[in-house]
Amino acid sequence: MKPNIVLVGGDGRPSGVPRHILHLVDALKDEATLTVISDQDNGGYTALRQSGIEHLVVQGLTNRLSISRLWCGLTGLLRTLRNSDADLIWLHARLPTLMARLALLTRVWRPNCPVVFTHHGLPYGRGHHPFVNVTSKRLEKFLLAWSPPQTIVFLTHRMASWVARDTHAHNLARHKVHVLPNCSNLSPLPARRNHDKINLIMTGRTGRQKDYYFAVRLLAQLPRHFHLTLCGPGTDEVEFQHSMAKRVSADTFARITFTGPLTDVRWALQQADAYLLTSRYEGTPIGTLEAFEAGLPIILRDFDGAADLVARHPCGLLIGSTNMARNAKQVTALIDRFKSDQDTFTAQTRNVWRDVWAPEIFTANARSLVRSVLLQNQTAVTPTNCAHDEPIQHPDHRINTAALPPAPPPYHTSVSPSAGNG
Repeated sequence: MKPNIVLVGGDGRPSGVPRHILHLVDALKDEATLTVISDQDNGGYTALRQSGIEHLVVQGLTNRLSISRLWCGLTGLLRTLRNSDADLIWLHARLPTLMARLALLTRVWRPNCPVVFTHHGLPYGRGHHPFVNVTSKRLEKFLLAWSPPQTIVFLTHRMASWVARDTHAHNLARHKVHVLPNCSNLSPLPARRNHDKINLIMTGRTGRQKDYYFAVRLLAQLPRHFHLTLCGPGTDEVEFQHSMAKRVSADTFARITFTGPLTDVRWALQQADAYLLTSRYEGTPIGTLEAFEAGLPIILRDFDGAADLVARHPCGLLIGSTNMARNAKQVTALIDRFKSDQDTFTAQTRNVWRDVWAPEIFTANARSLVRSVLLQNQTAVTPTNCAHDEPIQHPDHRINTAALPPAPPPYHTSVSPSAGNG
């Protein structure tokens, strides 16, 4: 009999977490009965309607500073989870994950199946607001030290090692740690269109994290044949566009296209000449992996983890935060380099994606992780309660060992939290 797996997201707008959950749906739908829980769908989970996967809406799972809404989200989520017959609950978005971990800590929630938490990005660190940075780091340390042992998934080995460093390795060692990298799954890609202008594309919701102001200031320093396409929730709102217009000249503003949220980003990527990401902080941005799949150059601001992505790319660029004129010269040189041998660079970039972030690799890793967690529960001494007093033991999956043949060597691993893996 197939296991019942509940996947919990937050905001229903198109963004990284909904895309990750949709990738999990594709990976697990043949091996499990799936249910997705999120806030109201605003385009992020539209694909579920065609797949036949059950989608439950719980109001209050979106990050908003409202006590009543947070309470509504917490009680609604716990009520829905208690009424489910899940064999595995897997939480993703930051707010539902935090609420569930606090509920486990206080014993308000005592699930009778395994629970998995994925960190899609650290809630603290470089780029975060100073108050958020300090508060979130202390809260994470407290949760790891005092919560019942949990199964925690990170997107990269480096992210896991950062948490071990910042919260003390012995705190993280109380929990079972896995690494499951993101993937990109755009195929089939439409034909690329040729045009005279140079079009940079940036995807993601508006807000402090993505720092679209940085992007338009960079555009102001670039030659006039450079254009910028901003895609994502909020980019089509009049207030946001007015705020951008105040930052740059009318000539620069005329070179910006605002698309709003896109349920299918393939056409926009295939009309772009490079992918730009000016975030203050990130996990492993799926938009950047999609740029790899599309064969585009990448231009990343120097957030934590950006250097690793650029190092893998045959035509990538890391830019700083201060000298926009120098950044613009580097961007221009990168585009010239890419255009000098576009077919070769495109093929090399797609090969990197195929070797590291292809959906086949993600599917093998996700299935291996799920089987490992379910096996833990079957062999545990007290299988009826996930809030154990002692850590659960499970088979030792070493870094880069095969998960499911004949896929390429996967990146799902159970790692030592004290190891400084890159």
